[in-house]
Amino acid sequence: MEKIRFFIYVVLSSLKHWKKLISYSRFYKQKYKRSVYYFFYMAWLHYLKFGMHPLDYFYADVYGNKEFDPREHANTFFMYKFHKKLNNRAFVKYFSDKRLFNKYFKAYMGHQNLNLKNITLKELEEWIENIKGEHLMIKKANSVGGFGVRKLDIKREKGLIYVNGKELKDAFHSLKKYDLLEEFVVQHEKFNRLNPSCLNTIRVVTIIDKYNKVNILGAVLRLGVNNDKDNFHSGGIAVNIDVDTGCLSGDGFKLAPSEPEFFTKHPTTQVVLDGYSLPHWDLLISTVKKASSIFPQARTIGWDVAITANEPTLIEGNHDWNKLIMEKAFKRGIRKELEAYL
Repeated sequence: MEKIRFFIYVVLSSLKHWKKLISYSRFYKQKYKRSVYYFFYMAWLHYLKFGMHPLDYFYADVYGNKEFDPREHANTFFMYKFHKKLNNRAFVKYFSDKRLFNKYFKAYMGHQNLNLKNITLKELEEWIENIKGEHLMIKKANSVGGFGVRKLDIKREKGLIYVNGKELKDAFHSLKKYDLLEEFVVQHEKFNRLNPSCLNTIRVVTIIDKYNKVNILGAVLRLGVNNDKDNFHSGGIAVNIDVDTGCLSGDGFKLAPSEPEFFTKHPTTQVVLDGYSLPHWDLLISTVKKASSIFPQARTIGWDVAITANEPTLIEGNHDWNKLIMEKAFKRGIRKELEAYL
C-alpha cells in the first residue's frame, strides 16, 4: 500500500512540475550532449530501480557525478518511511501548522507573531502599533518552501496605518486570507554582509536517538540571490556549515542544475564563503537541542533558524525535512547514517 501511495505521489508531483523536468532535461542535453528523451527516460528509470523522485535525478546530478551511489542516497521513498517511523503522526501537527508551532515554541523565538484567526481590526491595529520597523511578514499556516509567505511594507502617518500603500481598514479583509502575521526579523550584520536582499536562515537537522540524546545531523546556511527569499527552491544558494566551529565549509551550491555548479563567493556581494564565521553559534546549537525536547515524540526535525544581533530565533520546524540540501552539502549520501536511527 505504501508503494502505491508513493507511486501516486510521484506521478502527481511530476505532473505538477513537468515544466521543470523538461527544462532540466534540456539543460542536461546541452551540458552532456545527449537527447532530452534520454534524460527524461533515465530520470524515470531511477525511480523504478531505486525509488528516486525523477526530479532528484537532476538535483543530485546522477549522470554527471560518477561517484554517485544510489545505494547510499536517501531516496524519496526511504525518506518517507524514515520520517513516518521517527515522527509520531499525532505530533506532526505542531510543526506542519505554523500557528501551533509559534504557540508552543514561543520561548525560542525572538520575534513576535499574531494569529489572524478571529482577530478584529482594532486588535490588529493595536498589535501593529506595538511593533517596531517598517516591515511585517504574513504567512499561510501550512506554507512550505517559501510559498504562501509575503513581505508587507508598513507606514504610519497622521495616526493611520498603511499596509502596502493601503489604509489598514481597506487592507484588512485581504490580510485575513492569511493565517499569521510576524514581526520582521532583523538579521545580524554578518548575514547582511553575505546577502542583504532577504532574511538568510540556517537549516539544522536534529535526530533523537534511542537513548533520548539529541544529535545534530548537520547544518546548512541558505542565502538569497537577488531575491526576497532565501529558500533553496526559490533560486537561492546553500553552504555547508562546520557544526563544531560554526564556520561555512566549502563552496555554495544550488538545488537546480546550473552554471556554475559551485560558488566560491556569493554571486552578488562577492563575499568569500568558505571559512566565514557565523555569530552566536553555540547558542544556536543549544537552542535547537532544547526545542527538540518540547515534543520528543517527533524525533527528527529540520529547524529553520535566523540570527539577530543578540540571539538565534526559530522561524519554523520541518517534520519532513528534505534530504537533498544535506546530501549536496556533505557531497555524499546519508542513507546509511539515517538507517542507524531506525
